[in-house]
Amino acid sequence: MTGADLLAAMGVLGAAVILLFLLSLSRKFAPSAEGLRKLAHLGTGLLAMPFPWIFSSIKPVVLVCGLALALLGVISAVPVIRVRLGASLYGVGRTSHGEFYFPVAAVIVFALARGDKLLYLIPILVLTLADTVAAVLGSIYVKIPYEGMGGHKSVEGSVAFFTVAFFAVHVPLLLWSRMSRPQTLLVAVDIALVVTLLEAVSWRGLDNLIIPLGVLLLLHIFTALPLRLLVYRLIAALVLLVAVVLYRKHTTLQHTALIAAALVLYASWGAGGWQWVVAPAMLLACYSIFLSDKQLISTRKDNVYAVASVGSAGLLWIYFSRLTGNSALLFPYTMSYTAHLALLGWTLRALRKPEQSPWKGGLVLLLQCWVLMFAPYFMVAGFSRAALVNAVIALPVCALSFALFCIIEPRHNGLYSDTGWRWLRQAVLVLLASAPLALMRYRP
Repeated sequence: MTGADLLAAMGVLGAAVILLFLLSLSRKFAPSAEGLRKLAHLGTGLLAMPFPWIFSSIKPVVLVCGLALALLGVISAVPVIRVRLGASLYGVGRTSHGEFYFPVAAVIVFALARGDKLLYLIPILVLTLADTVAAVLGSIYVKIPYEGMGGHKSVEGSVAFFTVAFFAVHVPLLLWSRMSRPQTLLVAVDIALVVTLLEAVSWRGLDNLIIPLGVLLLLHIFTALPLRLLVYRLIAALVLLVAVVLYRKHTTLQHTALIAAALVLYASWGAGGWQWVVAPAMLLACYSIFLSDKQLISTRKDNVYAVASVGSAGLLWIYFSRLTGNSALLFPYTMSYTAHLALLGWTLRALRKPEQSPWKGGLVLLLQCWVLMFAPYFMVAGFSRAALVNAVIALPVCALSFALFCIIEPRHNGLYSDTGWRWLRQAVLVLLASAPLALMRYRP
């Protein structure tokens, strides 16, 4: 770390403190608390953008962001300082930790960009501009709201986010990369669409972390693809999103959970191929058969936590499949979705018959789920003997998962909880059950 790095670090921190102080002074004249918070977001984003030009290594970036986190912790914890400097951050009437995620995201993006100024600039630019414009316009022009985690969002805000994100990606690539104009256009559209969906499913300020990391990952993927594959990915994203939204009346998912489901399907297809879409698509299409039509219409209880829980093990096995080149991990992948389908089916059936014991109707339900999921797996695997053996092995493993869930998961008046902790327990249980199957199929 050079003397110039230290001087620049002190300058950035000083500017951040001055920004927060001036915004706190202007809180009486601000149109809204949310608008004041977004001005702070915009200002800190503008301070973070020049990091690759003013810092020679990751060390001063870690120093700046570490001190910023310490300062934010003090502002949050000390009432007097909170009043003086924290009005722009804590005046909104909702819980958010976005101010803490921003410095963390800046450090991670700077490290992963590895000196590539464009790879650092674009994610921070999207986060700074798109998120600010979406929040401001979305709060003013709310004609079509939809359910979000911890509050409502609007289609207008999402459209604004997409538009600004598109230009934040397209213009830098067009000006400073060697990509052709059609490539920059398609890369910008693809990234803007996916990160708009990511922003829609984020909550409590997590978008300050998810958006820049998502943009960075997508830049790595999309900038290496030929024009033809970029077109295919855009079409796939649109088709999956439209299909899931049109299917919404047949699910128990809230609006943002539907978007999250589309993202899981898109990630499964993009990372693994069409074979890896079959299991999550079958689960989405079939799980609601365990609930009556009348109850389905009145039940929109499952949020992003539910989708994250159900998709977590599968996405992990796709990642390891790509990492090791082992397509046999499709087996534990399918088993994990089968177990989740059985657990979802049972908890939904409990809504119809709270008094029913899982040891009576559970076996038939488990067999139904096993057939629904492993019949397509058997066909995808080419009707091979190995696939048949895998299907037979999966049944007792799914049965064990089902039994453990029914033993450890509490019921109140015969019903199961739909809190975040319940979904976390379910995700961990299925992951642990599918892990031995993954080890069986592991090839170093």
